[in-house]
Formats: sequence, structure tokens, C-alpha cells
Amino acid sequence: MDYQRQSNGWLTFHEHWCFLVAALIALLTSQVIAFFTRLTGTPWIWCYALGLAVAAVGVALIFYAKLPLYRQLRFFTFGSRALPEGRRSFYRWGYYCVSFAIALLVCLLLSRP
Repeated sequence: MDYQRQSNGWLTFHEHWCFLVAALIALLTSQVIAFFTRLTGTPWIWCYALGLAVAAVGVALIFYAKLPLYRQLRFFTFGSRALPEGRRSFYRWGYYCVSFAIALLVCLLLSRP
């Protein structure tokens, strides 16, 4: 009884909100899968080219961010801790671009030949 007075309805709101978010994610996922399974021809080639271009931009950003470390002959560093403060955002954006490109190219595997 005391627990119901303390929650003030927020617990119920959060429970229902999670169901709504899960339903929206399921709907969005089904739409993405339907899009990629019907993709053929020229649109497929454009998506593939977009994936490769975004991957190239991501690799270039990572290379630019790590250039000061390469000049110090430090080739095997992981993470952004060793990078100068001003280059860390380039490093992160590079990995965001590469991750997006990988996801796009994996989704292209769903398409029919």
C-alpha cells in the first residue's frame, strides 16, 4: 500500500512507455527488413555505393584523428585516450560512420539476387 503511494503513477507510466518503445522498434525493424528484401537493380547499387562511400569517409576520419600518433610511431593504440583532445571527436565520428556503413552493407545481404 505504501509502495503505491510512493510511486505516484510513474512506475505504471514507465511500464507502458517501455511497451510502446518496444512496439515502435518492432515496427521500424519490420519496415527496414521489408525495404531491403525488395531492393534490387539500380537502387541496390546506389545503397551499396553509399555504404562504401560512408565507410571511406569513416576510415579517413579515423586516419586523420590518429595521424599525430602515427607521427610518433605509435601504430597500435586502441580507443581515444591516447589521442589529442581536439582529434577525439574525429575518431568517434569515424567509428560512427564505419558502424553505419557496416550495418547498411549487412542489410544489403537481405536483398534477393
